[in-house]
Amino acid sequence: MLLRAADFLFVLRPLIMVPAWSFYALGVHMAPVRERTELFSVIVQPGFWCLTALLASAYVANQIFDQASDRLNGKGLFLTHGVFRTRTMIAISLACFLGASWLFQRVDSAQEIPLIASMLLAFTYSLPPLRLCARPGLDLIANAIGYGGLAFAAGAGGVGSYPLAAFLDAYPWMLLVGAVFLHTTILDVDGDAAAGKRTTTVKIGVMRSAQIATALAAIAAAATAWRYFGKDGSVVAAVVAALSLVFVVLGHVRLADAEKLESVARSAARVRASSLVVQSITALIALWACLRDPMLIALFVPLMVAARFYYRARFSIRYPG
Repeated sequence: MLLRAADFLFVLRPLIMVPAWSFYALGVHMAPVRERTELFSVIVQPGFWCLTALLASAYVANQIFDQASDRLNGKGLFLTHGVFRTRTMIAISLACFLGASWLFQRVDSAQEIPLIASMLLAFTYSLPPLRLCARPGLDLIANAIGYGGLAFAAGAGGVGSYPLAAFLDAYPWMLLVGAVFLHTTILDVDGDAAAGKRTTTVKIGVMRSAQIATALAAIAAAATAWRYFGKDGSVVAAVVAALSLVFVVLGHVRLADAEKLESVARSAARVRASSLVVQSITALIALWACLRDPMLIALFVPLMVAARFYYRARFSIRYPG
């Protein structure tokens, strides 16, 4: 019974919401207005849960439409292992969307535009006919804008009337998210190519994606130092950006070494290299968000622990990993 209940939680892919949650929190706590943020955590804001429900709906829909590539990449376990049927997944996605619609009526007015934009981007990313996730270049732009920009702007809109200004201020994080996203497409490049899914990395190749990721991370680090110099949280922001660049460069070097190996060993080495980048930077951003909003620890840590037990019990795998 407990395992079945957990199925309905983890099918929503809560751990991959961590970057969006983190940037939402950073948008709140780095905004000029501070009165409310000193007293309340983002986890009590309707806007936070509205964004969560929107993403959950889109993530479930993505699993439905990405079955071919997910099967080859060892993902989409809920459908490929028969935990849920497609029609049940559709019902779960619709239920999350209805929940988001109900919460949307309770968000601050300044959050409405970034949340609507997040919804449109999330569904056009996964669903035909646009399916931005399978359009080289557009998949990169959509992820960068969605996670690094719109989530940040939605958070800022919860404490003031300047989400557009916050979105423009978030360009260093959009660049950094773009760098991380390219490494997620490197992780899946073989399966995506075999399934006919044309991501940026399938189109331009692993090493060119790694080069662009390194360039984006470098620009993000420089932009962070310039944009946030002398402002609240500027030192931590600069450290996070600099450490992120280090991980991206390290991943780039390891990928270059991987390309010298035979095919099977090369694929495994690629996964190790890009996993290091994705997981390390995600952890850095989450840690930064928790420093600004300690109540997030009560959300992140139990989810991480529960995911370890759940994925081992249900699928006999180590997750994340």
